[in-house]
Amino acid sequence: MPSYTTESFSTYKAEFSATLIQVDAMLLSDIFEVEVEFGWLTTDYAKSNAAFLKIKFFIESVIHQSVFTWPGAKINMTNIDNKVVMLPHPPANDVIAMALHSKLNAIVSEFIDIVSVKVGSKVRDPIISYTHADTVYPVLPKLKDWVKSDDYYYDAPWWGRNDSDTEDYKVNSETDLTKLPKSDTILDDLEKAVLGDLKIEKEGGEIVEISDWKPEIIKD
Repeated sequence: MPSYTTESFSTYKAEFSATLIQVDAMLLSDIFEVEVEFGWLTTDYAKSNAAFLKIKFFIESVIHQSVFTWPGAKINMTNIDNKVVMLPHPPANDVIAMALHSKLNAIVSEFIDIVSVKVGSKVRDPIISYTHADTVYPVLPKLKDWVKSDDYYYDAPWWGRNDSDTEDYKVNSETDLTKLPKSDTILDDLEKAVLGDLKIEKEGGEIVEISDWKPEIIKD
């Protein structure tokens, strides 16, 4: 049972910048304010802290300075080195809020319940924001409709998976679905680091023997 009520939850506030590609072939820069209301589902401090840090890292690092686009965009993203967030519709507050609500729930659902996600633009429309507080996402398509295939690597689109992915992969009848795409493990590594399970190998280096060296006092 959740350890909170609708009148009792935590709120995390953050900002991230992004480049948006809308219907026209234009690049628009924007800064988004985000408020995430959530409830704690465990009394295990380490695990709940790790889950919260994953939320924080995803918003402040993964999608910060990324490019928000959609399948019908007129700008080719092939040679873009920025992180690409592929949305099912042109990026807007409601679409972004639903995608974030779904993604964050997928990332931390075992230890934190995402109550709502509020997204507002500071540049394009600073007086209107959108809050999503439901596990039904009208603008997010089902996996089959999203990837245009009956079979896929995963059982959910990127916004429903516990990873740092923000887009999906093209597949066809010749794709070997047994070989999963290489995915960034940063969120898992972050959790392991907080829980003390991450083993960090020390970088090697040349060892210089100084056993025969003796300090010399230099007089002025």
